[in-house]
Amino acid sequence: MKNLKQIIIAALLSQSLCSTVAFASSSYAQFKIEVAPPTFVLPQFTGPYTEKEANIAPEELETAERLKSLLEQGKREQVLKELEAFYEIELSVAMIMLKAQLYFALEDYDKAEKAYLSSLSRSPQLIRAHGDLGQLYLLKGELEKAREHFSNAISYGSQDALIYGQLAYLNLSLYGPYSAISAYQQALALEPTQEQWQQGLFISLTQAKMYPAAQALLSELIAKHPNDHKLWLNQAILKLELNNNVEALASLEMAILLGNEQQSNYKIAAQLHMQLDSFDRAVELISFHLNNFDLEMNSLNTYLTWLGQRGLWSQSQKILSSLESKLPAMSAPKQSIIHLHHALIAKQLNKKIQTAESFQLAIEKNPNNGKALLEYANYLTSDKQFTKAETLLLRAEALNESKKEAMLARAQLYVDLQNYQAALKTLKNVANRYSETKGIWQQIALIENIIQTRKQQEI
Repeated sequence: MKNLKQIIIAALLSQSLCSTVAFASSSYAQFKIEVAPPTFVLPQFTGPYTEKEANIAPEELETAERLKSLLEQGKREQVLKELEAFYEIELSVAMIMLKAQLYFALEDYDKAEKAYLSSLSRSPQLIRAHGDLGQLYLLKGELEKAREHFSNAISYGSQDALIYGQLAYLNLSLYGPYSAISAYQQALALEPTQEQWQQGLFISLTQAKMYPAAQALLSELIAKHPNDHKLWLNQAILKLELNNNVEALASLEMAILLGNEQQSNYKIAAQLHMQLDSFDRAVELISFHLNNFDLEMNSLNTYLTWLGQRGLWSQSQKILSSLESKLPAMSAPKQSIIHLHHALIAKQLNKKIQTAESFQLAIEKNPNNGKALLEYANYLTSDKQFTKAETLLLRAEALNESKKEAMLARAQLYVDLQNYQAALKTLKNVANRYSETKGIWQQIALIENIIQTRKQQEI
């Protein structure tokens, strides 16, 4: 395949565990380069608030010193018990804030929320309260409320990089990349070595298609940290965006060399090698992936489909052979799929005995493997073993996943046998069950014409 297929990139940042970039084509399945996502970090309990944040009433100074000593000893529950003995109106904002933070640290989020809101009702511009409430709502999944309080904290003067980063993360998730770029830049200005702000800014710039800025950021980071595989993955993403498959592959290979072990990245590296006709390396990556991670049948099917499209049957056999040692430990359905692929390859190589044996093993291991039933029936039909093929198709019809295809194949078999009445009956059953089937009524009309013509000839 000399011409490269279209590549579609999309950095996905919602509720997923990792941000990804999609890579798809008309003849290949979609895979994703996996990179670390923009994240947020919730700070741990840090002790009582300082007077700069909320003033302690003079009459509370002695109590505050005693509570501070208890906190330093880790006696949070005891401190909270003392605070709960007071009516809220008796407590200063600082003490209410302390109580709120203790609830937060002890994961009593409902009481923490109530206490934070109480403190804000008396001191609406309290930065720390807005920041902590934002974190609390973030934990509860109430993203709009979290964003509002982070925004308030900044508008009232917060210079905390974490607050800027959290606001950027939420803006990116809720409103898209342009709303996140400035906040990520501010977070990065305050904490220039913080990886999560670098990653978030890169993803935002890439999604916004501000490629020169994204490349400038990456070049600077790679120069400082040339052995960071995550940066090379970002470089691969950017090169794919710019349709530079060769440099994208080089960056992806560098990430793998430096220790990246996200299995989907082995897939996309193999796909790029396939598209660039470096088949040996593609097969090497495929074999490594299949032998070092949990064997996914979807991945195996995809890989063998790629190789089959290129007529690389010996490479397909090599991959299957590398799995032989794992075969006894596999479940019967997985073994069935392996045998099916052996059969399909043997069929292409015109090895009749091996083809039949592998098909039979596939069905023996999993009698409900509809794909195996259909493929074996098609093979038998081409070999003019019509009775056995019909039996297999009827078995395939009993399975929901292969029912429609089996009915159509059986209709074709009857046409090959010139049993047009049986073909017509089968096609009408298909039309009744699957009315959306393209061209079904034209096929029915054609068969009816043949039947009518034959009747007229008999007269």
